[in-house]
Amino acid sequence: MKHTELTAIPAIETATDPILSEADLRQRWRALMGPLGFGERLLRFVLVGPDRRLLKMLSDVEIAAAPDPAFVAELMAALSDFLTSFEPGTTVAFCLTRPGIGGVSTIDRRWASLITDCATDFEVPVEPFFRANDEALVLVAA
Repeated sequence: MKHTELTAIPAIETATDPILSEADLRQRWRALMGPLGFGERLLRFVLVGPDRRLLKMLSDVEIAAAPDPAFVAELMAALSDFLTSFEPGTTVAFCLTRPGIGGVSTIDRRWASLITDCATDFEVPVEPFFRANDEALVLVAA
């Protein structure tokens, strides 16, 4: 039997509501993702302004199943430079989306750890890391 989320998808208009907790950030991602179901692996990211609202610019990049340290280092270097053009206190939120069902996998955790560690190395402030698959959007502890 396929598990599906029991909560309603928040309206897209709520995506820019303030983020005061991990649960709020999950709801913002849920509003952005809409119905779950993914045909490819993407690392999605969005900026969170100092007012704790998502900036209206969602980006994504296709990724391999296995975490790629060189790719993540390049991404963090670019984000570090990019963030200099935004107000201090701006952060980056990441959500890995992928096909499949089931709980958080070892690979999901490896991606979360690599993103978090590399962000620290490049002084890129990040929000808690999320993963969405075909049945759930969840927080991933690095």
